[in-house]
Amino acid sequence: MIVTIVGGGNAGSGNAFVAAENGHEVRILKTSRGVAHDAHFEAMRENGGLWGIDNTRSAKYSDFEHEAERTFQPLALVTRDVEEAIVGADVIMVFVLVEFHEDLARRLAPYLRENQLLILAPGYLGSVYFHRHCPEPPLLSEAESNAHDAFVHEPGCVKVIFRNVRNCLSYLPAEATDRGQAIASELFETYRDTRENIVATALHNPNLTVHTVGMYAMKPMMDYCAKYHPDEVPGMYRDALSTDFAWAVVDLLDRERMDVLEAFGCERIPYLEACRFRNEEDLSKDAREVFEAYKVVTPGGPDTFHHRYITEDVPYGLVLMSSLGRAVGVPTPTCDHVVQVVGAVMGRDYFIEGRTLDKLGLGSLGRDELLAFLQRG
Repeated sequence: MIVTIVGGGNAGSGNAFVAAENGHEVRILKTSRGVAHDAHFEAMRENGGLWGIDNTRSAKYSDFEHEAERTFQPLALVTRDVEEAIVGADVIMVFVLVEFHEDLARRLAPYLRENQLLILAPGYLGSVYFHRHCPEPPLLSEAESNAHDAFVHEPGCVKVIFRNVRNCLSYLPAEATDRGQAIASELFETYRDTRENIVATALHNPNLTVHTVGMYAMKPMMDYCAKYHPDEVPGMYRDALSTDFAWAVVDLLDRERMDVLEAFGCERIPYLEACRFRNEEDLSKDAREVFEAYKVVTPGGPDTFHHRYITEDVPYGLVLMSSLGRAVGVPTPTCDHVVQVVGAVMGRDYFIEGRTLDKLGLGSLGRDELLAFLQRG
């Protein structure tokens, strides 16, 4: 298949490399300039491809003592030209910051066609913008997580450090799920399962839980180290998500999240069980142990509270969850508390800035109308 990857950063490069490894004709479209990874983009364009270290070829977790061989994958196109990248592609995968979804939908809209599949990772209901702005909407899909975690190792080279065993997709409209899966399953082997609708993948995005609660629990640690141990930086996974406090908040948030899921016709699945389903082939393993094993390969830090874990997953994840809850009469006090506290620390009102059903153009719909839209578009 011809696969266009929108986004030339960590996630886009990693998934582009694996798609090329899998035999697909891959194009990379970079839509930003002067923001990040410009040197990496220029190196890929000059080389006509992408160097990669794919540590998932031997196991789903990286072994940093015995890294995979560095190999090269040619790319069909590395460009900033939207029309050149989109026209003729079978699949378009979007790996950009969630805040740019609507702007990107407007830019891509003239070139998208109904015979294409567009996958947003993460989605957080961003597919609604494409549905709204495209004269000829493609089949829309949202992934609950990245199929492969990666980072730019050096300009022109990406290191793939983790793959999800199962990465569930949802579709808009949900009634097109079988048609979409027939295409997506040819892209990555991890695309073998689906969720009920795009609300399910949005609320099963692990970042909505671990990034937000992890950073919320880590802020006092960061402040303490900055004052008394300036040479030390706490780790969100290693330190904050090893505390009983953090897991108490996760449990409270989880109940609210599952209440909202149930109200939208989705199965109640706790965070840790969803994590095990994504990350582990053997579903008989203890879910908490699977999460602890994942922590081994996660990076340290972050070393600042002003980080994507906050600036993306709070306004576009938690605020969205709160908005969904209000629409169906489900209270979300823990979610709202975390949004308020984090917003106060950041000096922002994320309830105003964040993604809501009103901003998606769905605020006037009742529960039954929302369910009909999710099912039929």
